[in-house]
Formats: sequence, C-alpha cells, structure tokens
Amino acid sequence: MGETSFSTLVERLEHAFSLAVRKLAADLAKEEIGLTKPQFFILNLLSKREKCTVSELADEMFVKPSAITTMIDRLYKSGFVLRERDEEDRRVVYVQLSEKGKEMLEHARAERRKIIERYLKQLQPDELEQFVRIIEKIVETNEKEEK
Repeated sequence: MGETSFSTLVERLEHAFSLAVRKLAADLAKEEIGLTKPQFFILNLLSKREKCTVSELADEMFVKPSAITTMIDRLYKSGFVLRERDEEDRRVVYVQLSEKGKEMLEHARAERRKIIERYLKQLQPDELEQFVRIIEKIVETNEKEEK
C-alpha cells in the first residue's frame, strides 16, 4: 500500500469524513430549510413509499418506535405528514407525506444539492468520477455483505 499504512489512511478518512459531514450539516442549518436531519430523513423515506408504519420507519432509522413517534408528531403538527389508522387493526397507524411535506422535501433536496455541488465543484471531472465510483463500490460491497 505504499508509504502510508492502511491504519493511517483509515484514520485520515475518519477525520476528513467527520469534518465534511459536520460542515455539510452546518451549511444546511445556515440555509434554514426548516427540517432537522432526522426529519429530512423521514420525509425522504416516506417519499419512496406510498405509506408506512411507525415501526417500519424505526427499523429503517435503527431507532425505537417511540423516538419516531415524537418526530412524526412534530412533522404532523407542521403539516408535512398525514396519519391514517388501519381499518382492520386500529392500533396500526400509517404515515405518508402530505402535499406540504412533498414541497418541503423538494425544497430541502434542492438546497442540499446546491451545497453538495459547491463542494464537488472543487474536484476535477476525473477526480469526481473516481470519487463517485469509489463510494458506489463501498455501498455495493456493503449491500452484498448484508445479504
């Protein structure tokens, strides 16, 4: 692996990744898109499905259903999600995006994309291509390992 040890590279990556994520989060917060990171993540998940239960969202986010319920309550009060009880089992509550939630998500995605594009424009086209390929490879490898 050349002059730099694998362990050193991992440490450098951890440090750089941590700084990049914090900077991205700070830049997103400055844009005041009106959503926390977990709220954005929930809206994003809901956009990929017609509707889902709180338990399904909790599983996707690796948290307890009670934590999701609190976030859903806030999103509901803001008008970003709708709740619907299952006709056959009244204990089951489905959550789905409202029109206002869809609009907010599109706005948040656009702002996030602008910030990410600003970061990535610092790379040369071949560096960007290589970076994307590496990230895709890592994701693909992890997905294979999970199966």
